[in-house]
Amino acid sequence: MPWECAECGHSCDDHPKGFCTKCGLVQMGPGTHEKYEILEKYCCALSLIMRNNKKKHFFIDACAGSGIVQQYDGTTILDGSPRIFAKTREKVEETIRDKSKKPEVECKFIENNTKTYNILQRELQDYNSFCECIGGDCNFILDKILNEAEGAFTFIYIDPFGLGEPTIKYETVQKVLERGFTELFIHFSWQGVSRTAGLLNNIDHHDEKIRKTARSSVNSLDSYLSPQWQEIQRNAKSKYDRRKRFVTLYENNLKQYYPGVKYVEIPIGSNNPHYYLFFTTRNETGYKIMDGIIKNMRLKGSTSIDQY
Repeated sequence: MPWECAECGHSCDDHPKGFCTKCGLVQMGPGTHEKYEILEKYCCALSLIMRNNKKKHFFIDACAGSGIVQQYDGTTILDGSPRIFAKTREKVEETIRDKSKKPEVECKFIENNTKTYNILQRELQDYNSFCECIGGDCNFILDKILNEAEGAFTFIYIDPFGLGEPTIKYETVQKVLERGFTELFIHFSWQGVSRTAGLLNNIDHHDEKIRKTARSSVNSLDSYLSPQWQEIQRNAKSKYDRRKRFVTLYENNLKQYYPGVKYVEIPIGSNNPHYYLFFTTRNETGYKIMDGIIKNMRLKGSTSIDQY
């Protein structure tokens, strides 16, 4: 089905990259509405708690995108995660009873694609007083931003397309996991892992080009998931078994650092999800809030931030 970019009018048959190759506008995928609803509900609750307790806090979006997103099956433009983060301030301001309590949340947005970054800057210009856009690869930038926020509570959102362009390295995630005063909400691309893992059979292919491509992909997946995935790929009994074991491996990697790990498939309720969202926390209250939000999403209910 042809897709036409609402930003620049560029048209193409499909969008495997997830964004317009001409201007950089990000395209929504299946389940994006659900993902953003979870994100909005949790961040509003988190920021309200932080402000009620006069705690400095940051939201960091490591793969920020264009700030706005286009509906994958139409021309509707919606707020992306950066604008959802930015608008959290307004929502908390409307909800909090003692408005003298400060500080309010500050936001940092990282985007590697130059065209996409230009749209991001434009869409966040009304929030420049507390939002900063940073161009570049989060594998090199994220740790520096976390150093600048040292001592403040930080919520990090890592939501790349697939495994990321460039790949989000496990060592990048590990640097986040090793820090205190953090929570992580991260996209685990089951489909991206599955496609890449299938190339393991070609690492000794007689064709040099195929062999090099396979070995490069295997190295990327080693960086993304840890080399243990190779044993799973070779010995899994079925696609379902392989997916379950990959998800468990990723969960166990996270649990080495955080006692509270919660994940949800996207789209919610799907027997063959496109990806999973993993939430990590060391705080029992944070875990209960996210658990409640996900349970309500499964029931198509809603959670008010007023109770927090």
